[in-house]
Amino acid sequence: MVMHHTTSRVGSTGVTSRVLLTALGAAGLIVGAFLNWTRNTQGTHVSWRSVYQDSFGGTNDIVQSIGGASILLGLIAVLGLADASGWLVRLAGAVGIVGSVLFIIQVQRSSEHSMQVGLWFALAGSVLCVLGGLSGSERRPVIIEE
Repeated sequence: MVMHHTTSRVGSTGVTSRVLLTALGAAGLIVGAFLNWTRNTQGTHVSWRSVYQDSFGGTNDIVQSIGGASILLGLIAVLGLADASGWLVRLAGAVGIVGSVLFIIQVQRSSEHSMQVGLWFALAGSVLCVLGGLSGSERRPVIIEE
């Protein structure tokens, strides 16, 4: 009897690319948080509410800032390296992309704001995290003969 079973295998090249892409992505998310996002204001001083309100309230509390969320996503992506499937890295990247797009929409709705380099770092970091989460594991059929 021949049975086909699908399993995940991670090669050394796959592990290297996953770690490299995830590290670069997490770095983009974390560094971007400390750069200017709009009106020469660092992401750590822009309220996280700016993803759904165009008022862009300021905050001195990093926990309530969009930069704080970006840092958290970068840390989650790094923690996701512990799992071979990469789902947590992909999730962190996807949430980062959604947050960045929502922020861009609010900036475009407001005539007083513009997008600055911190946002682009966070968006690029999010995309790299998604790519890092997708790379590395290959699904190959394994034939088991009994």
